[in-house]
This record gives sequence, C-alpha cells and structure tokens, in this order.
Amino acid sequence: MLQEAYERIKDDIFEFRMPPGQRYSEHELAATLGVSRTPLRLALHVLAREGYLVRLEGHSSWQVKPLDLAYYEDLYEFRMDIEALALKRLCKMDPMPDLSELYAYWHTPEAERTQDFKEVAAEDERFHRTLVSLAGNAEMLRTFDELTDRIRIIRRLDFINPDRIAATYEEHGKILKVLMARKADRAEMLIRSHIGTSRTEIRHITLHRLALAAAQSARALP
Repeated sequence: MLQEAYERIKDDIFEFRMPPGQRYSEHELAATLGVSRTPLRLALHVLAREGYLVRLEGHSSWQVKPLDLAYYEDLYEFRMDIEALALKRLCKMDPMPDLSELYAYWHTPEAERTQDFKEVAAEDERFHRTLVSLAGNAEMLRTFDELTDRIRIIRRLDFINPDRIAATYEEHGKILKVLMARKADRAEMLIRSHIGTSRTEIRHITLHRLALAAAQSARALP
C-alpha cells in the first residue's frame, strides 16, 4: 500500500493533477486513493523528503511544493555541464559507441514525427540518458539520474508547444551528426545551446502552461 500510494501521488504531481501550491488534507488524500492513513502518511513523508511536498505545520495537511524556478535553472546548468563532459568522453572513444538507434529516431521524416508531448518528453529523456550512459562513468550516470528525476516535472512543460517539439527533433539530430563525426567542440556547443534553450524556457512558465499540461494529461487518460 505504501508503494502504491507513493507512486499514485507522485504521478498526479508529475501530471499536474495535483498542481504546484495546492493543499490537501490527509483525510482527503486517503479517501481519494482508497488507502489507510498509516501507509499514506509514510508515502507523504517520502515525497516530502524528495522535495515534492511540504508538510503544513499544525495540520494534517500537505502542500504540493510551489515551483522554485531559480532552483530548476540551477539544476539545468548542472545538467549542462554533465552532458558536455559526457560528449567529450564519447568523442575520444575508440570505437565510437553505436548511436544508430538514436539517430534513426531523431531523423524520422518530419511528416512521421509524433506530436504527443508525453512521448517526446520520454524519448528526449532517453536520448540524453543514453549519451551519458555510453560515456562509461557510473557515478556520472547516477548523478545524472538523480538530477533527471528532480527536473522531470518541469522538463515535460517544454514539450506542450509544437514548436519546441520540432526544435527538439532538429537539435538532437544535429548533435548526433557532429558527435558521430567526433567534433567534440561543436558537439559541446550544440548540447549547451540545446539545454540552455530549455533552461531559458523555465522563466516563461505560467499558470496557463501548467493548466494546459494538466488538460493534455487528462485527455490522454484511457
């Protein structure tokens, strides 16, 4: 029950069904999830420790942590440095790791590209994680995975705009081309520009975009 409650609440936060800043009582959450208060409370404490919830003092209630955009900008900057280092390592490898699967996906003909923002967000995450994974440093990958989990809630907002989806296909495609040509400096420049654009987009997040993301998630439910 603990794991189920944890996963359902976290998914609701990521899908913006529980929007940033919203408050919920333990009684309300227990009734909604159909779980007892003990496993629910444990799940809430875990999510608070991970930075998704804030316990309200003096009440059996919790708040979805409001978005701290400066915090996410800092995480994006850290992510940029990790990925730039990963690409430098890849360019020095002999032989170069096989990037054909990533290349095929991100060079899909324009008419055949998906516009499903959730799918693009998942594939974008796979693209970046694969590059860091192939760099061959386990500690770098562990740090990257923790970082990815922290920014996932914000990162998905980058793909509710069709223009950003199109740009992601183009930018990923260019990064792979120069990487396969072992042009390390060019690859680093492109990855920093690519992630930097997403970092800049954080400053333009509005309540309207949050509501739009929640509406799209609701339409995607079976």
